[in-house]
Order: sequence, then structure tokens, then C-alpha cells
Amino acid sequence: MKKLFIIYVIATSIGFSSCTGLFGEGQLDMAPIEDINEDKIFSDYAMFRQYADQTYSYMPGHLGRLWNSLVSSMGDESRNKGGCTAIFNNGAWDGTQMETSNKMHDANNEISYMWQNMYIGIRKANKIIENIDKVPNFPSDEIKKRCLGEAYFLRAFFYFELIKRWGGVPIIDHTLTLNKDDLDLPRDTYERCVEFIVNDCNTATNGLLPLKYADADNGRASIGAAKALKSRVLLYAARQLHNPSNDVTKWEKAAKAAKDVIDLKLYTLYPDYVNLFFQPVCSEIIMNRPRIKMNFEQGHTNGSTFWTRFIATQGYSGWAGETVTQNMVDMFEDSKGYPITNSSTIYQEQDPYSNRDPRLDMCILRNDRFWYNRNMEFWVSADGKETGRDKGTTHINALGYAIAKFWPETHQRYKGTSTYMNYIFFRYAEILLNFAEAQNEVGGPESSLEGLSVRDVLTELRGRVGQVPVPTDISDTKEKMRERIYNERGVELCFEEHRWYDVLSWHKGVEYFNKDIYGIRVVKNTDGTFTYSREKYETPTFKEHMHLYPIPNNEVYKSAVLEQNPGWK
Repeated sequence: MKKLFIIYVIATSIGFSSCTGLFGEGQLDMAPIEDINEDKIFSDYAMFRQYADQTYSYMPGHLGRLWNSLVSSMGDESRNKGGCTAIFNNGAWDGTQMETSNKMHDANNEISYMWQNMYIGIRKANKIIENIDKVPNFPSDEIKKRCLGEAYFLRAFFYFELIKRWGGVPIIDHTLTLNKDDLDLPRDTYERCVEFIVNDCNTATNGLLPLKYADADNGRASIGAAKALKSRVLLYAARQLHNPSNDVTKWEKAAKAAKDVIDLKLYTLYPDYVNLFFQPVCSEIIMNRPRIKMNFEQGHTNGSTFWTRFIATQGYSGWAGETVTQNMVDMFEDSKGYPITNSSTIYQEQDPYSNRDPRLDMCILRNDRFWYNRNMEFWVSADGKETGRDKGTTHINALGYAIAKFWPETHQRYKGTSTYMNYIFFRYAEILLNFAEAQNEVGGPESSLEGLSVRDVLTELRGRVGQVPVPTDISDTKEKMRERIYNERGVELCFEEHRWYDVLSWHKGVEYFNKDIYGIRVVKNTDGTFTYSREKYETPTFKEHMHLYPIPNNEVYKSAVLEQNPGWK
């Protein structure tokens, strides 16, 4: 790694955004557009503030960040025909940085560019921490403390994004200088990285960050955000991939960290699950990336045409490039709380969407479901000569389902509508799930911590959408409840960039992601009824070594000490 960090170390100037607002139009989705001398940045609060705020831009913060694929299609939730996540599905990914001429090159955003951007963000956070005392004209000591707390939070966040993909990485806690510091750094252990991140979270919450902000500062790190990050970090650290001996003290720390967020009593489940994702602020969101309202053509981020490319079906003037798998649909229980494969289920194969967890229709568009002004049409005729308006082609909506979760029903193309679509980093539902998972591992399904039980939080979460509590006969042991919690995370957080990383940290990739992927074939009979049958779409490949990402090859080749993860060449 003799040159690994040189681009972050030897620059005589720092990128600096010209936008003046925290999250101004386009600011968080663009590379810095000006260069300015570092001394000038720390000589004036206004310039420092813009520099510090622009550090947020390195947080991976929009669903379309892989451009032509969603992260959900890396695992078993969805698929995107021709998208860059195909290389994760067929096992062809590695540490090579692909040229832009390669149609899979957007996968760089998850591997090589992710590594690079997280370290750029870390350098900027280090620079703030080291130089904040040079800024002479802070409006108040409170704002100075807050800016310092934000820097500690951001550094912790960037490091977690690294370790959840790669395991232990080099820890850099200060700005490196050419010809002064050793730039060829080995990896620190995963445990050391977790300790470092937790310490930064604790520092940020200890008298620096505020509990909350005015709406105008929505999107900044708060005490709740730092505690939520700590909860996520400790949960991942307790899971099987990095805790193979199942050290229960790690689970205890994870349960306590989640309980600490709950005990803030600042957050509640937003009662309207369907519209949760289209609120600029609400009681459930702990931290998000705020956006201005977007029209249909602009999409999730300005110019990304998110709804057109990924979500809307052909019948609604979209491409529906992201199509939901039958594997994901099968995760939604019946209305009595039983898996559809359980002997007690009331699920019926030829009436597959009746008597299901209400979140199925809240999250997924399926055949014959009413949407906007008509029933969805994912069918083909019995003779194969006709197709429904939403069926699409082998490249568009190939699996017979689409995503409803991120599409407000009244938000339609060519209708002049607009909506908020903020990327959510942390929401309260995740914290409840974090607590349930960790506390179950500590003491089983009937256990509690300071009066809060595993069943309490799951019942609260499911009750928000009208789903019954987890039946006791399928959750009366730690092992059974573990499976129900895994499933609950998959359903509640579907498509929100959790499941792929959850499964990897559970060390379940071979078990879950090496299974055949299915879609649904819907035949419209001459009498207007429908016949449903599963169709195999593909057999993906996931191997044991893929639980940890390959360190970008160009970084390994430049180093005498940076070790590649096992199994990657």
C-alpha cells in the first residue's frame, strides 16, 4: 500500500463545494467542484462549514447508487436484467476495477470506488478533528461542538461501511503526510476496528452532538444517529461471521446498545407504513438524507429517473427494471403469522396473495392487485398470444412482480406529481429488530432487558401493520425465534439495503444466496381467472469466501503488507 493513501495525503488543496446549504440541490451527489487551499478552509467559519457539510456526501446515500441496479438484486430480494449486480449473482465478481466500457462497471461503486470514497471521507473527517480549533469565528461554542461531533460520527460511519464489506481494514486516525508518515499500512483486526468505531460513536454522543435538530437541519448526525450506528456495529460484530465462538458478551453489548436508542424515547413507529418513505421528517426516521421533492422523471436523486428505470411497470410508462423474486414474496407469512411452508399455514397456492402479511401488498406489486386506477396485469394469455400491460419482456419485469415500497400510488408519470423520497440511514424499526435479535441470543425468546422483552418489540413492530404476534409454537426456542427474526428483518426492511449485508454477517450466504431464484408465471384463463405457477429464473453462485469482499486489486498490488481476503486472487 505504498501509494494507497497518496491521493488523500499529498494534495495541496481540498475539494470544496460551492453550495451554501447543508444539503443543497445536487450537493450530495456531485464531486467537489472547486479547489481551495486548506489553510483558507480553517480560517473562516463559512468556508469550514461548507467543507464539513460536504463530507456527508461520501455516505452511500441513494438507492440507485449502482445506477442500473438496486443493492437488493445482489442477494435474493430482486433481480435486474442486464444490471451490474449480475456479476454478484453469477459469482463473477472480484477485486478488479472495471473500465467504463464494461457494462458491469457500475459494480465499482460497491467495491473499488466504495473503498476509495470511504477513505476520502475518513481523511476529511480526520482533517476536521485535527483543525477545528483553528477556525476563529464559530457562531457559538455549541455549533463548534456539534461540528466536531459530526466529524466523529462520519468517521465512524465510513469505517463501518468498510468493515461490513471487508472485515478488518487499516485504521487511520490522523491525516497522513507524504515523507513523514508510513503510507504502507497493514490491516487492523476486525475487533480493533469495532472498538475504534464504538469509541468514535461514544465521543460524538458525549457532549458534542445534540439530541435533535430543527427541520431545517434535517439530515445531520444526532445523538440518536450515533447510538443507532453503534447498535448496528455491535450487532454485526456479534453475528456468526465475526463471532464464530458465539461469545454471549458481544450479544449483550448489542442488546444494550439497541436499548439505549429505545430509551431515548425520541422515536416511535410511524403509523402509516406505506407512506413512511415519502415523509421529509417523521417520528420513525433517526437519520436520513433529505431531498427536495422530485417529479417522476427526476427520480430518487436528481436526474436518476429512479421511478422510470427501476420501479414503474410498462403499463405505467416505466421500465420496471428491478423485478421482485418469488423467493422474496415467499418470505411474507400468512395472516396468522405462519410461514407459507408451515403445516399450519392457511396459504393457498392458487390464491397466493390472500390471507398474507399486510406488508406484502404494501411493499410489492403483483398480478390483479389494484393500483392507482386499475388492477395490475402481470399475466399472459393461455395461448401465449397476449400479455397484460405490466408483464413486460424478458428484460423488463421478468419475474412477474414490481416494487411498491418506494412508489407512492398517486405519483405517476406525465401527471405533474412530485414527492419526497429521502434515503433512510436509520429508522426505529431497525433498532427494534436489532434488540430482538441480540436479546434472543442472550436469553432466548422469553427473555428481557430492563423490562423490555424480545416478544414485546416484535409484537409492537408487527402490530403497526396489523400482523399478528409471532406464534409461540414456531418461536418457543432460541433457534426457532432466530429464524423468525431473520425473516422479520427480511420482510420489514425489504429493498432498503439491509438483507445482503445481514445475510453475509449471519454467515448464511451459501445457504440463502446459492438457491435457485424463482419468478411467477400468471396465466389468464378464458373465463378471466388466473393460474399461478413458479418459474425458475436462474441458479446463482455464492461461495464461502464471498462473505467478505475482495480488497480492490490495485490497492493490494501497491502494498507490501496489505493482505487480501481469503479466496480472492
